[in-house]
Amino acid sequence: MGAVRSELETARGEAVGLRVGDRSEVRLHRRSLRAIDVIGSPVADHAAWLAVDTEPPGPPAAGPVLVRADRRDPCLIELPRITDARGNLTFVEGGAHLPFDIRRVYYLYDVPGGEARGGHAHRQLEALIIAASGSFEVVLDDGGQRRSFFLNRSWHGVYVPAMTWRELHDFSSGSVCLVLASRPYEEDDYIRDYDTFRRESGG
Repeated sequence: MGAVRSELETARGEAVGLRVGDRSEVRLHRRSLRAIDVIGSPVADHAAWLAVDTEPPGPPAAGPVLVRADRRDPCLIELPRITDARGNLTFVEGGAHLPFDIRRVYYLYDVPGGEARGGHAHRQLEALIIAASGSFEVVLDDGGQRRSFFLNRSWHGVYVPAMTWRELHDFSSGSVCLVLASRPYEEDDYIRDYDTFRRESGG
């Protein structure tokens, strides 16, 4: 089992599948290695498709599929998951699983029933929002279109590009909202008024 654990620690090339509505795309690590599961059987490199409506994953992709570097749309991301009878593990690497380096991490908890969070946009900051525990709804608005994502799995996250208004609703009891951000806290980066956001976004 020690050899398997060693291989697990070095296996960083798993593909991450993204899909928004009927537009599908795949983001791959630049370093493509083999993932090894906890019982030691090899798992070939593949792209696990994940739809916003959480439809079952489709078949593995035939080969590497590259994404345009300038693509910055809100989307649901499936993060790597290592299953184990003793407890599962998910990891995130900035610049690999995400289109940005992680500069700040914060989390929301003990949110009273019926309360909403968010209600702002960022001029430059990008983020990944994860329901580390429980569930809640994420509503994103780019000034022209609103999209809703329901998060209830700890290995799923919503990518939020810059200049996207976000609102979080319907927190379940005991839920924890984990946010990975591309920048440190900068008050000047916030847009807290929706009309100002619409003007700046051109919506």
